Amino acid sequence: MKLIKKLLRESLTFNMLEDMMDEDYPSSFDMEHFKSITSYAGRKRYCEEQLQRISSGSSRIVYKIDDEKVLKLAYNKKGLAQNEIEIEYGNYYDLKGVVAKVFDNHPDNLWVEMELARKVTKANFASAMGYSFDDFSKMVHNYGVDSGNVKSRYNTKYSVHPEIEERLWEDEFAYGIFQFIGVYGLPVGDLQRTSSYGLVNGDDIVLIDYGLTHDVYSSYYS
Repeated sequence: MKLIKKLLRESLTFNMLEDMMDEDYPSSFDMEHFKSITSYAGRKRYCEEQLQRISSGSSRIVYKIDDEKVLKLAYNKKGLAQNEIEIEYGNYYDLKGVVAKVFDNHPDNLWVEMELARKVTKANFASAMGYSFDDFSKMVHNYGVDSGNVKSRYNTKYSVHPEIEERLWEDEFAYGIFQFIGVYGLPVGDLQRTSSYGLVNGDDIVLIDYGLTHDVYSSYYS
């Protein structure tokens, strides 16, 4: 009898903890129902009721779906354009491991379901990568200058130690970012902010915000 009571107490404790965890990350979100909603107001209302809002900007709201995925909900033409870019680039083979994965999306770019990533700081970036974010940022800027992706008034290059420069060129992730800039013409401004990156699978760094291309910027922000 004592053993049964003990097991019951442990079961109740586990269920209480599980319920507490579910309060932060609702299990009631129904993706199929969400897909059936036809208005922005309805989509937003459902997300606000069911999900945790992570962030919002001038064009999109980001919600946490579960421990693996986020939902980026566009609410203007800028958001639609950025979703379109991330949907397209997120499926490119040569950007695998460089950008966050895209799992699902609306055919008209109204929303995109993407890989959840933890916040990047300069400290955990350096711990994960073995080089500082400041050195990485300088190299991103310098490559932006070399590839013509920096406005002329900002084209003064930073001094980077040759050993660090060589190390970053040999690093798979850093090289992938440089290629992203050169091949796809990505502006380097956002790439020099820790908020544009996230940690996935423990300590893998990926780019999580990459929808602001030169075309999107010139069409909606300039």
